[in-house]
Amino acid sequence: MKEELSKAFLHLLASATGLDVGEWGQDYDVRDVTLKSRVEYPDLSDAGIDVQLKCTGQESVERADTIAWSLSKRTITRMTKTMRATPFLLCVLVTDADSAYWLDANVDGLLARSHMYYLWGHDLPAPIETQESQTVHIPKANVLTPARLLDLMEEASKWRAH
Repeated sequence: MKEELSKAFLHLLASATGLDVGEWGQDYDVRDVTLKSRVEYPDLSDAGIDVQLKCTGQESVERADTIAWSLSKRTITRMTKTMRATPFLLCVLVTDADSAYWLDANVDGLLARSHMYYLWGHDLPAPIETQESQTVHIPKANVLTPARLLDLMEEASKWRAH
């Protein structure tokens, strides 16, 4: 259920910006969805972002200024690769532990009591060889909004494999 909520949340943000969302049938190569832009950027006319989605209702992930999330060594290794056509983005949706509070639909509209936080894959720490997983910290300032999503896509248009 949380996976579907994170996909729906990202779809809402992307639809507000005119971005296309392509879904993968499997969690292929740690990629859940791919965002694509139709904008002709000066550096690239086919900008895209591969996204790894996570969702939690656990209060234990919240720190004063960050969201603490455990990732497997395999996921970190794949997301930090820079020899890729598109950059990776980690997105963690933080919501209430009780699913009854996730959404409120009434005559005033739809209220989603959740926040999605992001971190570029190339900004993740290097995997620690002796550990099968490690905790990464996503700044709470990195709240994903429609405007920020457009900024990230513009950054992605300047991405070059290296």
